[in-house]
Amino acid sequence: MAQISSYSTLTPQLGDKVLGSNTTDSAGNAVVGNPTCQFSLTAVKTLVDQDFIQQFSSSSNDSTVGSLPTSQNPVATNTVHQIIFGLADSSSANVTIDAAGKVTFVTTGTYYITQEYCLGGTAANALQTMFRTLQDGTTQVGSTCMERYTVQATTDRQRVVIEQMVNITAGGTYYVFQMIRDANGANDGILYQQTNNNAWTTVPTAQLTISKLI
Repeated sequence: MAQISSYSTLTPQLGDKVLGSNTTDSAGNAVVGNPTCQFSLTAVKTLVDQDFIQQFSSSSNDSTVGSLPTSQNPVATNTVHQIIFGLADSSSANVTIDAAGKVTFVTTGTYYITQEYCLGGTAANALQTMFRTLQDGTTQVGSTCMERYTVQATTDRQRVVIEQMVNITAGGTYYVFQMIRDANGANDGILYQQTNNNAWTTVPTAQLTISKLI
């Protein structure tokens, strides 16, 4: 077989094909043996052109009738609280959220999740508040995020941002987002909705934005 460099050079067309090695299947699992296969340039272009497209953004600002909480928190230390975001949203064909904050991934794929919280306290306390993502009611996704700081005044606020990229391999997988007051800190730590004097929208207690790689 001649060396590749000896073959003629042509302008590629989308219908042309190239050789490659299949190392991962559509569910993200390793392929045994890494068989050699063909890839059309059309398929390669479709893969390269993918980008994260926002599916929804849900926050406590969504309600105009005051039905969503202006604050939320665990009832005691070491007690889990499931975080509520906005109203139920099923406008996306790929992922939905209900009014209790449960996110259901309708289709498989890669998703980018951003959680944003406005955390404060009721007194001059050392807070130790932790957050986690729970899949299907049993499995934690990613690391626990901890915010520990000392409240100097009841008007103090701490912005918490948690970003995750996840690969969903089964439709119907669901996530909930939880917070807890760890007993190593005070029995304090509340998500507040913060108003302002500039006629801007309020800062929500909690906001969840999910995008999908498409």
